[in-house]
Amino acid sequence: MKRIFAVAWLVFLLLLSIGKSLGHGQWVWGSIEHFLGGDLQMHFTMAFVLSLLAHLASPEGYHRGQLLLLLLIGCAVDECLQRFLPLRSFNLMDFLVTFAGLLLAALPFMVARWRVSSK
Repeated sequence: MKRIFAVAWLVFLLLLSIGKSLGHGQWVWGSIEHFLGGDLQMHFTMAFVLSLLAHLASPEGYHRGQLLLLLLIGCAVDECLQRFLPLRSFNLMDFLVTFAGLLLAALPFMVARWRVSSK
């Protein structure tokens, strides 16, 4: 069930990004952005939830660093692609805030794994 939530959240985020890139669904992503208090807060929250769900859904023996790296690469690609889209623009601060959200949600899982492996 956790994997279903993680995949559903990832699909939701992809649809939001695609919709914004194509100029559709402004009422959805605009409302979410307004509700959360702005663009940076939206980036942080969406990344935090994505990382949290991905780590909860990953198998116990899965290397957390690899999962975090995969999430970072995916978000970096999404942000970099925005440079080439007419309705979007690359914003380093958006990526840094996204990185912080991904990292903060992953940190407890990585610390717990480190504590278990160090014993």
